[in-house]
Amino acid sequence: MATEVALSASNTDNTIHVWDIRSGSSLFSFKQSMSPKGGLTMVPKPGASFEIGSIVTAQTDRANLNVYQWQRDQVLHKMNTAEKMVSVASSHQGQYLAAATASGKVYLWHIPTGHLMRVFEAHYRRITRLAFSNDDATLLTASEDAAVNVWLLAHLINPVSAEGYEDITARPAPLYSWSDHTLPVTDIYIGNGTLSGARVCTASLDHTVKLWDLATGQLLTTFLFPKAVSSVMMDPSETTIFAACEDKIYSIDLYKSRQDQSYKISTTESLGGMSRVESVGIKSTTTSNKENKVPSLGSVFVGHTGPIHSLTLSFDGTILISGAEDGNCIVWDVLSRQPLRKFESHKGPVSFVACFLRPIELHPDAATQIITPMPWKQLKRAMPTAEEEHRDASMQVVQNTEMDLARHQQLVESGPLYSSIATELQSVHKAADKIRDMKTDDSSASLQNQVNALQAELIRLNEHHVKSKSLHNEMYTIVVDKFMDERRNKRKLEQEDEEEEDDDEEEEEEEDEE
Repeated sequence: MATEVALSASNTDNTIHVWDIRSGSSLFSFKQSMSPKGGLTMVPKPGASFEIGSIVTAQTDRANLNVYQWQRDQVLHKMNTAEKMVSVASSHQGQYLAAATASGKVYLWHIPTGHLMRVFEAHYRRITRLAFSNDDATLLTASEDAAVNVWLLAHLINPVSAEGYEDITARPAPLYSWSDHTLPVTDIYIGNGTLSGARVCTASLDHTVKLWDLATGQLLTTFLFPKAVSSVMMDPSETTIFAACEDKIYSIDLYKSRQDQSYKISTTESLGGMSRVESVGIKSTTTSNKENKVPSLGSVFVGHTGPIHSLTLSFDGTILISGAEDGNCIVWDVLSRQPLRKFESHKGPVSFVACFLRPIELHPDAATQIITPMPWKQLKRAMPTAEEEHRDASMQVVQNTEMDLARHQQLVESGPLYSSIATELQSVHKAADKIRDMKTDDSSASLQNQVNALQAELIRLNEHHVKSKSLHNEMYTIVVDKFMDERRNKRKLEQEDEEEEDDDEEEEEEEDEE
């Protein structure tokens, strides 16, 4: 049975904890890691986006990335980087790893080969958050310069100059650049869907959360909160936004029910749209609500004693988990907004928390199974040459080889579905049927027939060899004779030229004497 676990990390406590969200019991831990907010990412196994294969963390005190896997609690790989990274993110297919610096620079690696695909200036101040869209078509970067940039991953991998030619030195241009925030952007959340249909939430210290359409780049709605927003996310159905403001969490329903008095029916309409501003948790000052002072929108989760840094939801959206400066992770029931339990094993502020399916390596019967760890290569510090790129690409480890081979074999044996195209093994099956028809019940007679067939084949091959040898000798003789004749004629001509030169010299001498 698939169960869910949570992973939480701190920027001062050097232990990463993995624990059960239903019971709060600790299941596993990783040592020697202190990562800032946004400085940890979970890398899915290639071809299995719901299976976490590795954990990558940026360190607060040194310029390297630590890679962890479920086989051991210590650092598996230490990837030295050219600069100290402050934020990391992995693509959903486990193919690319992006890391950002305090100066606004972004590094992009190809995980299977370790190649550094691109280094570019994305912002002019510290990058606070990196995120890939669900289809891995775009990379989003948020910064303290109050901007959010959307980059097409294809343009980063294969950069193109203004003239349309491939040019690795060309500076990439973002697909969109959102600069509507007035203070540093603290968090990004990308909803479900592809580039043509996803929605994006951005949170900022300017007390707002902005909802964007990734397809058009247009601002849909601005939500105004009473305090600075440090973290934001949406539920799986994308009908509710959760935003952390200092030590409180606000939930906003994006759809509300309205009673139509004319037809006596209830209708549902979306909140905001057309760049409207909606106030959340701010008491109304209108005349009608002046006496009651009722907040306009939003429900509140109260329980932390310090600023909240990270939010995550369970797969069904019924459980919310928050990590805060007070060192606690609180598990909330979304419907009742009541805390269910606390995880208090951290000795410092919680900078990251995420919920995911329990890895197969942490199941009780994992010792009886053969589990192949996710392959990693050392991340390069410089761009690869064409020879290195070609060589390393040919040495990639293909995941799920056995499963892919079985599927291919099934397709080959049965032929393409709903198609009149003959299967690739049809000729093999025909040959097998002919051999089966040639077989007799008497095994000795069958063996004698095979011996006779082999002898006849041997005689045929010997005759062919004799013919080939005689043809070769004939060709050799012709070529050699022709070569020798040409050589003799050449020598004869040279001798005649020499004799003529001697005669000319003698005649000249006689003339001189006279």
